[in-house]
Amino acid sequence: MNTRSQPVPTLLQNQLNLSVKHQPIDRKAEIVDLLSAEQPHKSRIVDLNYTCCTWWEGCYYCQDDKTQQWHRVKCFL
Repeated sequence: MNTRSQPVPTLLQNQLNLSVKHQPIDRKAEIVDLLSAEQPHKSRIVDLNYTCCTWWEGCYYCQDDKTQQWHRVKCFL
């Protein structure tokens, strides 16, 4: 079973990198806590496999620890 999502497109990768530079608030603990009640397995994956997370236009994105690519983790639309 693939536990990782596909990286977001390059344009969004660049935008998220800029966002983190200007707003260096790591939201990883926030999304791990949020997911722990509704999706405990996904919460653990985020906790173990991503280095940092950010909020961008209604979604949480997390950067993986191996390739430093961003992945969409949870959206609220």
